[in-house]
Parts: sequence; C-alpha cells; structure tokens
Amino acid sequence: MKLVIAERDHNEREAIRWLVSAYSLPIEQVYTAATVEEMRALLEREAPELLYVELDMIPYEQWGKATSCIRLFCQRVIAVTAEATFARAKQAIDLQCVDLLVKPLEPAKLKQALRTAASLSAGGERPRLDAHFDDYRPLFYEDFADVSFHVWLVQAEQPSLSAEVVRFLTSYPFRRRARVLPLTHMAVCLFPELPGNGKEEAWKMMRDWEEEHHEPLAVVIMPPDGQQSVRMRYQAARRLLETTFFIGYQQVIAPAPEYEQWRELDPFLTPEEQRQWVEMLEQFDHEAVKRWLQNEFSHWTPPFPSPEMVRTRLTSILAQIRRFMKTYRLDHGTMECEYMRLFQDILYNPVLYRIVQELILFLYRLLHEARRAEEGARVDAIERGLRYMETHFRDPSLTLERTAAAAGRSPAYFSHLLSTKRGVTFRQWLTKRRLEEAKRLLRQTDLSVKEIAEQTGFRTAHYLTRVFKAELNRTPTAYRDEQRLHRSSPQ
Repeated sequence: MKLVIAERDHNEREAIRWLVSAYSLPIEQVYTAATVEEMRALLEREAPELLYVELDMIPYEQWGKATSCIRLFCQRVIAVTAEATFARAKQAIDLQCVDLLVKPLEPAKLKQALRTAASLSAGGERPRLDAHFDDYRPLFYEDFADVSFHVWLVQAEQPSLSAEVVRFLTSYPFRRRARVLPLTHMAVCLFPELPGNGKEEAWKMMRDWEEEHHEPLAVVIMPPDGQQSVRMRYQAARRLLETTFFIGYQQVIAPAPEYEQWRELDPFLTPEEQRQWVEMLEQFDHEAVKRWLQNEFSHWTPPFPSPEMVRTRLTSILAQIRRFMKTYRLDHGTMECEYMRLFQDILYNPVLYRIVQELILFLYRLLHEARRAEEGARVDAIERGLRYMETHFRDPSLTLERTAAAAGRSPAYFSHLLSTKRGVTFRQWLTKRRLEEAKRLLRQTDLSVKEIAEQTGFRTAHYLTRVFKAELNRTPTAYRDEQRLHRSSPQ
C-alpha cells in the first residue's frame, strides 16, 4: 500500500513517516509533499491508496483543482487541521475523509486513523484508473455512442461492505450482462439493455442482497433517454444518491422533478434559535430539546436541502451544546469522548435520522450530568453570566448588577472575573455584541437605523451612529451601502 503525506511542516512529515515504520501498518511505500503542487504530482504519478493531507495548506483558490485530483487518484483520505472550525469540517465532508484530526496530533489517534484507513483500503481497493482505463472511460469522458446504456449506482449503508457489494454484483445473475465498475464506497453497473426502466430488476437484486447480508442497500437507476451520455447520467446518479441522507437506504431511486435541485437552507442558527437553545438547555428541558430536533429534521419533503448544509446546521447546534458543557465543566472525561463521537457521527453518518437519534440520546445524558453538576454547585460563573448577557443584550436597561446576580456573584467580583478571564469589561463586551447584531441587521434587512437601534439595545439612533463611527470610522448607512455594493460586484 502507498501513502502520500501532504504536510507543510517538515518535522510533522518525518514524525508520521517514523510512526508508519515503527508500527505494524500495512504501508510499504511513503511519499511526502510540502506543497499542493507536489501533492498533485505525486497523486497523479502514484495513485496511492491513502493520503494524509493538511487542509490548511490548500489555498482557497486551489481547492477545486486539489479536491478533483484527490477524488480521482486516491482511495482514502485522512485530513488534519489546526483550525477546528465548521469550514474545515465541511471540507473534510467534501473529501469523504476517513477521519478529521485536529492539531496538535496525538500519536495514538493518528496511529488509529492510519490503521482504520488502511484496513478499509485492504477490504476493498478500487482498480487503478490506468489499469482499466477503457472500462472507466464512459464515467469520465463524454461519449454519446453509449446513450442507450442503463446506468446504476449501488451503495451499501455500511462503507465496510463496499468490497462485498462489488463481489455480489459481479456474480449476480442479472437478466442482461452488466459491466461492474468499483468506486470508493459504491459501484457502477452499466447495462446495454434491460426490460422497462430497470426498476423491477433493481428491486429483485436488492431483495436478494438483503436476504444474504441483512444490511440495507440503495440503488440509483438512470434509464437511457436517448440524449444523455453515460457520464452525464453517472453524475446525475451521484447527486441522486445523496437523497439517501434523508430517505434512508433500502431504496430504488429513479430520477424525479423534485430531486433535480437542492432547496435553500441557512446552515447557521438565527439569534432567536440560539436563545431557544440557551433556554432549553438551561432549563434541562429534555422534551423541548427532543421536539425541536424532531420538528427541525424529521419531516422534510422534497426538494431537500443539501446534506452538507444540514450537517453544518447540526454542527451549529453542537456549538451551543459545547458552550453549555463548558458552563457545567463537562468538557472532559466520558462526556467529552461522547461529544467527539457525536461530532464524527454528524460528519460521516450517511443517514440523517440516525444522527438525530444519537444527538437526542447524547443530550439526555448531558442534561442529566449537568443537573448533577448544578446540584453540586460546580457552575462556572463567567459562562453563566455570558449566557445571560447573550440572551438579554437587546435590553437597553441591562446592567452589570443584573448580570452578576444571574451569575450568582457580586458585581465587583463578576466584573473582576470577566476582565481577568476574557480580557474585556462588561461595557466593552455589551457594546461589541450589540454592534455585531446591528451590522448583521444592516447587511440582511431594510430596517431603518432607528429600528435597528431599538432592536439591538442602543437607546437612540444617534448613540448607535456615534458608536459606529468610533469603532468602524463610518456611519451605519455608509456601512450598509458598502456591503450592498460588495455583494452586487462581480466575483
């Protein structure tokens, strides 16, 4: 097995090379790259089974080319980042990474990630593209001579069964001979002809699979239409396969108008939703949490939003949960391990309702532990005060005294804690938060400056304008005009 290590830090590269040689990992050849250009050249030349890549080394403008190269020439990817952000998590999802690690790296975690990725590759290697170029040509080149072919995309819910899916399809007695092309986590079947649209044949094959393996399978069928090439229908099938995130497996999925495009979804919680989560968690309201998640994620109908946007929205909820954990000092030990497992589940679990189930169960355990922590008086006063400030910053009468009372401390002591731990005074934090909300409303709404001042805790429009000039050296109106001009200019 070949491994390419794409990492800017020389010491990191050598440490990983040593780790591979020191442990019993089924990796025979290791190549290293210090730049994106070196990585792409190695991938094209060696087509390695495994890539370790530092996401931070790939500039934004090179992301498209880099990901295309990785998907085409590499079977498994381990990503690493120094920025534990939603953006990095989304990039890891785009690359369908086996694992996403956060620096500084723990050797034990890196070893486990390498071992897992290596075992997946050993269980189901896909052919080298140059070895079967002619077989795979229809998937990557437009050839309108094959417009009469039926195109199927077959995937098991469990990625570890990918090799078994290929074996099963290769030996299955289809009524018409199929060409089976293994890909990462899935297989393509090409049929010169099939009765009807092929749906009956697909259901029969899937039932036979489940009788033998007792694991769910999904089949996307793309009948010929006399106009679209195999490549065009293969790309459409990959897009259709993503609907399994919402409808689950044990499905034969055919093209339909409601599946043709994703609907819009704001992946981040609104300020009102953030307040809802603060209140539900603070009140230990298990049932409200369950209802919110089920109402939000369990009743969608086509057209669906992009699965990536839904995963990002789930990580936005995790951000609120993380803050709650810190408040009750539960960000370590067993709860921390469960939180990290849930984070991985959100990134990689192929079915939405399973993620929501795990999230609800985790929150039940978390709220139970938080209530115990509350009873033991182990609540962080600063976090409690900050949550109160976050909830009430729109109230122009919010005072240090009220906040300190909510935190269970005297005003002088709470002010001291805030300055010591966060490096800001009560007034500085409050002004900054109100200003952030005012900027958001200026960008996203047509509310007047007076209305925005009323909604963000500034007593008058004049005071809001004065703060704006002091902090940003421009008026609110000038800021809004500038943002609109920026949005309307060509990218």
